[in-house]
Amino acid sequence: MRFNQVTAKKICLVSVLMAASGSVLAEEVKTSFYGSLRLGADYVDAGTVDDAANGRDYLSRVGAKASVKLTDTLTGIGKVEYGLRGDDGVNFAQNNKPGLRQVYVGVKGDFGTVTYGSQTILWHKFVRSAYFSDGLDSLRQGAIRDDDFLQWEKTSGNWRFGAALQTEKQDGDSFDQYQLAAQYKAGPVKLQAALAADQRGENNGNLYGVRAWYEVADNLTLSAFYHLAEEDFDMYAGNSSGNVRLKSTQETGDVGGVTACKTEERSTAGLYGKWKAGKNQVHARYAVNSCDIKGDVSSIKVEYIRYFSKSFRLWAAFEQLDSDESRLPSTGEDMSELQLGARFDF
Repeated sequence: MRFNQVTAKKICLVSVLMAASGSVLAEEVKTSFYGSLRLGADYVDAGTVDDAANGRDYLSRVGAKASVKLTDTLTGIGKVEYGLRGDDGVNFAQNNKPGLRQVYVGVKGDFGTVTYGSQTILWHKFVRSAYFSDGLDSLRQGAIRDDDFLQWEKTSGNWRFGAALQTEKQDGDSFDQYQLAAQYKAGPVKLQAALAADQRGENNGNLYGVRAWYEVADNLTLSAFYHLAEEDFDMYAGNSSGNVRLKSTQETGDVGGVTACKTEERSTAGLYGKWKAGKNQVHARYAVNSCDIKGDVSSIKVEYIRYFSKSFRLWAAFEQLDSDESRLPSTGEDMSELQLGARFDF
């Protein structure tokens, strides 16, 4: 009888411990799944025989995020995200594989957040975020995401700081680039600056960026930005174009729009404004991309968004690109694009 009582107590204790352990493990790891479907059509007028309306995927993606509490002041984090485009870079994957957008692991605590992997880079976060629903920018400098980045970010009072190192490719360089960024916010004003320094190969140029925001009212925001790439900054020279695509480039997945000015000093300056009232939003941007030799390309883009809910919206956008030299693809002619699309976030 005594043996049975002791055994029963032990079994009961083990059961309680196992249940408690299972409960702790279940509470420690938090995971979430998310997605964003962005589909529509555009019509490109580039003065070619291929001008036509085309169905488009505007950077649809799915992903998962996870976090685990390591100590009272330290949390482990991770994220993986895939884009739903196929190999053509325009349409859904169908029988092709989706493309990896982000995958990283990291930790966060009182020191800030440290992450490593393929992720959105500091340059984009601080001075070149996407303004419009298509998620791209036809006059962009730099890139949106890149591989093998070790990044640190921290917010302290009105300040926010960032630093990053990139270790990529078997090219004999331990670090391909480093980035530094800072932000100061006080009341309706926000000031941002970023630097990307090329450390790969012989061309070790820099990419500079500044941006300023001013909240005129609760429903009106204005912004100005300036980006400058030195002539020997060639890391993203082939990445300097964005959302306007010709029919001929849709078949290969190459990006049309503004041709990059490799080996030239190049700058982008622009003004942006956003107005929102109820479920309606209008925003616009004027920008000029300048190259020392090839000349300038200017862009005017206006977009209207109708929010049917926080998760579902429709948009219509128009962009006009004007070039004083043959910097636009195929013909060098001025070109325009009309977009209609829907976005569903979940």
